[in-house]
Amino acid sequence: DAPMMEAMPADAMGGMSADMMDACPCCAMQGMDADMMGAMPADAMGGMDADMMTAMPADAMGGMDADMMEAMPADAMGGMDADMMSAMPADAMGGIGPEQMGAMPADAMGGMDSGMMEAMPPVAMTEMTGDMMSAMPADAMGGMDADMMSAMPPHSMEGMDADMMSAMPADAMGGMDAPMMANMPPDAMQGMDADMMTAMPAGAMGGIDGPMMEAMPVEAMGGISAPQVEAMPADAIE
Repeated sequence: DAPMMEAMPADAMGGMSADMMDACPCCAMQGMDADMMGAMPADAMGGMDADMMTAMPADAMGGMDADMMEAMPADAMGGMDADMMSAMPADAMGGIGPEQMGAMPADAMGGMDSGMMEAMPPVAMTEMTGDMMSAMPADAMGGMDADMMSAMPPHSMEGMDADMMSAMPADAMGGMDAPMMANMPPDAMQGMDADMMTAMPAGAMGGIDGPMMEAMPVEAMGGISAPQVEAMPADAIE
């Protein structure tokens, strides 16, 4: 139970296995802390489930690393919340895969920051949703790059807003395409600037429409090129 777990020396967790973890009562995880987590063999996380994750104190996630994340069953991520996410070291996100991302509650993304975003493999972004995007703090987008952007499903852009857009590095827009653009709320375009426009592939402008164009700051048009203009639908400039 939790008092027994709490009383255990951290280094004793070095003997934990996935089978032992799987046999632990969920309530025992209430006694876990970051030092104990950090002492566990990575493959012991293979015995974790969502209920155990939910029972764990948020600050225990401070002992997580990328190998542990990679070893964790995807459905265990269903027990993640924003406080647990924010307690994790950034480099732990280097072990997340698309199945784990897809199993997370959307509001867990509220604990994301730019360092965590930067550490995440682009393939994990294939399971991003609009609700996840909406839950993410704007400054987390500072860790976005073009490879991550190009891996995202078009519908995930439904959660983008102007603050998130303006927090992104300009070159991340190099991963944008027309379906992603077409799914973006017009108000998000208020965060666009000229450098972002310059970095965007011409074909992405095929997804723009009149309301999006109207929402864009005038100065963003300073980065537009002839191929981008050519790719735009005619009615976007009405």
